[in-house]
Amino acid sequence: MWEPMAIAIMFGLLFSTVLTLGVVPVLYSLLFRVKFKGFKYEG
Repeated sequence: MWEPMAIAIMFGLLFSTVLTLGVVPVLYSLLFRVKFKGFKYEG
């Protein structure tokens, strides 16, 4: 009885995580023309 709701919650959390961490930053950088030319990664 609880399995369909658990599956829906898991896929919802996975989808929202991918959307928040992947799609939103890419759309932001495209729409607001963020420049990465002088960016240096100090790792």
